[in-house]
Amino acid sequence: MISFRSLFASAWMGIQHDLAWTYPPVSLALQVVAPFASAMTVSMIYWFGSSNSGPGVLFNPTQLAYVLVGSTLYAHVAAYAWVPTVAIAEGKNLSVFQHIYLTARSTALYVAGRALSSFAISVTTSIAALAAAYYVLGSFLSTTVPLTVTPVTALMLGIALVADIPAALGLGYLLGAYSLYASKFEWSLPGYVAGLLMVFSGALFPPSILPYPVSVGATYLPFTQFIAAARVAIVPGVSGNYLYSLSLCVLGGAIFLVVGLAVYFAAEKKARKDGVIDRRMA
Repeated sequence: MISFRSLFASAWMGIQHDLAWTYPPVSLALQVVAPFASAMTVSMIYWFGSSNSGPGVLFNPTQLAYVLVGSTLYAHVAAYAWVPTVAIAEGKNLSVFQHIYLTARSTALYVAGRALSSFAISVTTSIAALAAAYYVLGSFLSTTVPLTVTPVTALMLGIALVADIPAALGLGYLLGAYSLYASKFEWSLPGYVAGLLMVFSGALFPPSILPYPVSVGATYLPFTQFIAAARVAIVPGVSGNYLYSLSLCVLGGAIFLVVGLAVYFAAEKKARKDGVIDRRMA
């Protein structure tokens, strides 16, 4: 019960940190800009390229929906998977992380709460960005974006979003373990990992086009399977099996989380022994 109370307190602090720096609705609206820009950029690149290519290349609305949904969901994962790294870096820089480390495992609950609060915010902003991009593409570019939005598909999408939390949190713990010791590189490391994830997660193109054996590893990443399950749920005509992708996402996420926690706890124990947690780093 105490753990859940601590988790909730950390999540609420994350909400305050991310939204209370200005009027919360304004802050939430501003955070829609990044995923909206990401979705519009890749969608317009595909729309312009397919519409102005040779006679052998035809515009495919399903493919447009494919990249639109993939880029939006990738931006969603990227928005909260890196929060543990940022939370630790901010804590060290502001000399408050020492006060969070009250007992063994307390920082793990803290960064998990921060990640969950960012997840809730990111779900809201990503859905808003997807809706805005859908409207802009349909209204101003006269482009049809086939998406199936019903209570059933919305539920399927919501389940897929929740199923990806363990994988994102596990990745966050892995990066957070490094952030305990890093001095400056931890600020840029999530960006590098985000770039790799964009390539390997199937956000913009099927991982099967990557060279073997990279394509095999990329296909079975939980992030890849999460995006695949979400596409099957809301994009008509996309091939795939929702339950199969969801199962692989959950299984891969469990592995990511167990490995991430093991590495983080080991790093935390060594950091405490070496006195790194009590040290301010900028």
